[in-house]
Amino acid sequence: MEIFGNNIYNIIIFIAITLLGVFIGRIVDRIVKNYLKKIINKTKTKLDDIILDAIDLPIIVLVVTMFFYFGLKFLILPDYISNLIDEAVKVVVVLSATYFAVKFIDGIFEHYLIPLTEKTETELDEHIVKPLKKVVKILTIILGVLTALSSVGYDITALLAGLGVGGLAVALAMQDTIKNFIAGILILIDKPFSLGHWVKVGNVEGIVEEIGIRSTRIRTFDYTLITIPNSELLDSAIENLTVRDRRRVLMTIGLTYDTPVEKIKKAKEIIKEIVENHPATLPPYRVHFKEYGDWSLNLRVEYFVRNMGFDYFLNAVDDINLKIKEEFEKEGIEMAFPTYTVYLEKDDN
Repeated sequence: MEIFGNNIYNIIIFIAITLLGVFIGRIVDRIVKNYLKKIINKTKTKLDDIILDAIDLPIIVLVVTMFFYFGLKFLILPDYISNLIDEAVKVVVVLSATYFAVKFIDGIFEHYLIPLTEKTETELDEHIVKPLKKVVKILTIILGVLTALSSVGYDITALLAGLGVGGLAVALAMQDTIKNFIAGILILIDKPFSLGHWVKVGNVEGIVEEIGIRSTRIRTFDYTLITIPNSELLDSAIENLTVRDRRRVLMTIGLTYDTPVEKIKKAKEIIKEIVENHPATLPPYRVHFKEYGDWSLNLRVEYFVRNMGFDYFLNAVDDINLKIKEEFEKEGIEMAFPTYTVYLEKDDN
């Protein structure tokens, strides 16, 4: 009895060898998962774990493929089918190697590079390494597919030329995205601000919530979330209000025009003493009789409060203002408020 020119014995041998390949593949799988895994888990390095995890599936596929290919040698096949099988085996080998490379790269990033970046203080590593992992894996897959196509005689020159033209078109279409990507890297390197910093960029003021590769998100004090493209951010003047060690207080205290010179001098002394002796303040301290206002004698008061948070700042200013008001009342020093004097002229007619 013959089937497609092959007697039954040849077909049985082919099936037996193929099943043997599947059986040995399963044995290899058990050896890898049960025996080798236990040995490798006792080692300190992670590299052998990465290699074992990456090679597990490819080695099983290659064993089964090898036995299948060897079993075909017992069959009589047309030349075109034999050639097709030869090319298919080459593709399987290349794709198995590609799978191993992708898994190996993934393991290196997961066990070495990403944990390493999490230990550093810079945010650059965290924002670059994970996208870089994806890019490297995609490039590896593309290289594997191109190698597989080339191994079966496909001319990839035209394909590469097409990819080059397509890549140029994509680059032109994505030039804003690329520009924002580069700007994001420059921001992460230069570090004009970090997450949680209070910044002011143009008309936008708030807390930095996220620094991305394409854009940066700032939460305003109205709790709206504003997203600014990194290229626009890089071209703007960035005021980082968090990194200052003190906050400036500049105010005007107006005294009534009938305040005697002695009390003006006393008012200056009171203000300066309160400001200088407060534990929250820092120099320079400036208290001056600045000008004759429309309805008051204006004292210019300037000092700084330690930058220990916005609530700390407000509480310090509140405490100082209350003490000034309290001491002024004790000394009978009156603060001015907008007033106008109206003169009425009597008409004799």
